Formats: sequence, C-alpha cells, structure tokens
Amino acid sequence: MNNVLGHAAWRWLFYLEGALTVFVAICAIFILPDFPSTTKWLSDDERRLALRRMEEDAGVGDQKETEQGGLTHGLYLAVTDWTVWWFAMAVNAIVVSLSFNAYFPTLSATLGYNPTVSLLLVAPPFVFAVIVTFCLCRHSDHKQERFYHIIGSWIAGIIGFIIAISTMNTAARYVSLFLMAQTYAGLVVMLAWMNNSFPRPPSKRAVCVAIINGFSQLGNVAGSYIWPLSWGPTYRYSYGICIAASGTAIIMAWIFKQHLISLNEKLEREEQEKGIKEKGFRYLL
Repeated sequence: MNNVLGHAAWRWLFYLEGALTVFVAICAIFILPDFPSTTKWLSDDERRLALRRMEEDAGVGDQKETEQGGLTHGLYLAVTDWTVWWFAMAVNAIVVSLSFNAYFPTLSATLGYNPTVSLLLVAPPFVFAVIVTFCLCRHSDHKQERFYHIIGSWIAGIIGFIIAISTMNTAARYVSLFLMAQTYAGLVVMLAWMNNSFPRPPSKRAVCVAIINGFSQLGNVAGSYIWPLSWGPTYRYSYGICIAASGTAIIMAWIFKQHLISLNEKLEREEQEKGIKEKGFRYLL
C-alpha cells in the first residue's frame, strides 16, 4: 500500500490498526456488561452466580453494599488514595523498561542478518511471551499470589538486559530478546493485581483503572528517548536504563505488597475483635 492516496505503507499500518482498535472499543461499549444486576442477557442463575463470585472476591457486594455518595465520590476516593499513584508509578516504571518493544526490529537487526530475516526473527520471542503470559497468569490465579509471579518475570527480563549488555554473540543476544519479551507476562499479572487491590466501590475501581493505565503510558513517551541510534548497535546505555526502571518497579511492588500485608493484618484484627470466626476478604499478595 505504499504511496496509496499519497501515504507511505507504514502510515497505512497505523491507520488500519488504529481503526480496528477504535471499532472494537465502540463495540465494547454495547457488549461488555457493567454489573451482573444490570445485564439483561444473563439468566437468573448466571446473574446469581456472578454476584456470588464477586462477593467471594471482595467479601461484599459490588454496588448497593459499597457505593456511597454522588457520582464523583469514586473519583474523589481514587484521586486522594496515595496507593493508586504509587501503583501507577510502578507500572509506569516497568513500561519504560518495556520500551524496547517499539524498537524490536532494530534490536533484532543487530544480530547481523538481512532485513527480511531480521523481521522474521521478531516473531518467535513474542510467541514465547504469549505462552509465558498464559502459563504465568493461570498459575498466579491458581495459587492466589501476585507479587512473586510478577517479579519472577521481571527478574528474567533483567537477566535478558544484562546478557544483551555483556556480549555481541548472536545466539546469546537472541536468547536475551526472548527473556526481554516475556517481561510482558509480569505486567499482565501486575494489571490483574491492580483490580484485586482496588476492588470496591466499583466507581473508585473504574477511576483507578483509568488513572493507572493512563498514567503508565507516560512510560512509552519517556521510553521513546532512550534508544537513539548513536547508542547502537550495543545499546548498552538503553539496556542499563531498562534495568534501572525494572529494579525501581520491583522495589515499588515490594513496598506495595507490605502495605497490603498491613491492611490484611488490620482486617484480621477487626474480625477477632468482632468475634467473627469465618475468614473474610483479604487482599491478594
């Protein structure tokens, strides 16, 4: 499609991908349900099951039991909660370390192959990343644990950055690309942790998701400046920045986990004071 309507082929790629994304987003407005109680296409049994699962997830219902105040109350709760901004900064840091994604063809080209082979070599690391993401997320849900699943992926990514810094050996650098790509698995679990950590009320949860996702994309802006051609073909400085960003995200995630531990301890003390024997809601760690 090069020069079609006077536009370069790469511009058409962005137009088509962007148009598809916008189309799916518009469809999602009408397809994705807001709450089980307001979803018309659920049967009564499915609605009760969905509500029960949400109660088990957060210890309370999703709307009537947790929503208070007006329409802007959830916005106020989210904006004034320091943990929301802390979590957003942690995600922002890991997004900076993932900035290699935009320059992956350039990094694969440093292996020394022709442009066609270099582009073909881009695919296998991300196929591997998809498999790792699926397995890691399933295992994280099965074990009901987030933190160690997240940092395990990120530490593997740091190892990939270190390998890329340390050698220009073709095989070693290609292995490093696999380790870098699977870092996305940790990010996906991190986003799941976000929903677990800010569950109620739903209006606050919605604003938290928007703030964290929106703010984290600033990492892509910053990341676009850490891969200048003058630092190639080794890109040691770029990889060093990615290591620092990943390390920062790991430290922030650990601090966030300690905060959740303290909240869980508080919930346990309250249950003991009230004489409640059945264990209630706990934040996932």
